Amino acid sequence: MIDIAAAKMKTESAGILLKDGQFISTVDSDKRITFGEVVRKMRVEQITSTASRSDDYGGFMLGSIGYGELGSVQFAEVSVDTETGFVKVDRIVVAHSCGRPLNISQIESQVEGGIIQGIAYALYEDRVMDKDTGHQMNANLDQYKMPYSFEIPEIEIELIEDYGARSSTDATGIGEPANIATAVAVANAIYNAIGVWY
Repeated sequence: MIDIAAAKMKTESAGILLKDGQFISTVDSDKRITFGEVVRKMRVEQITSTASRSDDYGGFMLGSIGYGELGSVQFAEVSVDTETGFVKVDRIVVAHSCGRPLNISQIESQVEGGIIQGIAYALYEDRVMDKDTGHQMNANLDQYKMPYSFEIPEIEIELIEDYGARSSTDATGIGEPANIATAVAVANAIYNAIGVWY
């Protein structure tokens, strides 16, 4: 594109500056041509450019340390009826390292969704399988319990920002960490409450 602009302006390619959508001669600033004019003179249907992340970031740190210092912790507070065995999760407190949070509301919503899914996995979902055939025996969603709004606990979220220069944005995923730890936190809370592993 610079060569086309230089030929049109009858100047050297090395003396072309791109600024404000124009190709401008550094030798004579009155010589200029717009980006659109240069594009119209090109004999191609498309322009393709490929870029890669700078080596300075070093890529994602995989292996035994996972994503470096990133991590999460969850705590559950439960009420257990020792006569019926009914368990209610009253409160979940979480702290998640999420790299650079680009959208706080969206991250918090993702964490809340993961926690609700984890509570469902711990206490409500029960996929009944026929051991002989491997078929699921739950006839409908009425018999595959999911938590309703009444069963959603108070959720407190603390996001830990971590700028470790492991990617061009420092953003990381948050979905699985919010989900996986919840069932474990609930099981531990039940054990701490009544001394029995649920």
